[in-house]
Amino acid sequence: MTAPLRARTVAGQALPRPGPRSGATSAPAFRSTPRRAPLRLVDDSRLQQAARQRRRRRLVTAAAVFAGLAFLALAGSHAYLVTNQVRIDELQERVEEAQARHQVLRLQVATLEAPDRIVSVATDELGMVEPDAVTFVAPVDAAAASAPPTDVVVRPGAAQGSPPTAAPPSWGTVKPYLGRDT
Repeated sequence: MTAPLRARTVAGQALPRPGPRSGATSAPAFRSTPRRAPLRLVDDSRLQQAARQRRRRRLVTAAAVFAGLAFLALAGSHAYLVTNQVRIDELQERVEEAQARHQVLRLQVATLEAPDRIVSVATDELGMVEPDAVTFVAPVDAAAASAPPTDVVVRPGAAQGSPPTAAPPSWGTVKPYLGRDT
């Protein structure tokens, strides 16, 4: 094995290398300048490409974060809706129970208010009897009682010599007296 050939230097300068041993020289014995890479035009296309890749990575990252937050918000809103739907179902069940109870109570009220039942309770349990004759009494206002009747109605079938009769009181005059406990 041979050791690699190193350039000899004297006072920091390289000495010329010995040429080939065969005696024929086709190339110079040494090179005074080192070999350089070919020159090329420097442009910023690599920098622009790297900037585009950074922007693309940032955009993809931002889109992924936004999508994750959107899915999280969607899951939260669905949980909220499910919770409220359970509450609505419970309230709907309570409404249906209350409506059924209301129907039962309406049936009981209708049964208790039936005229036949009222008559039977009045006659059997309370000992009441039906009257022979029914007399209806109309309420009279004190001021109207002292004033003469103004509305006189003559019945078409009445005889010529019979006295005219007063018209029944209007609803507006009777209404204030209804429902009073006097």
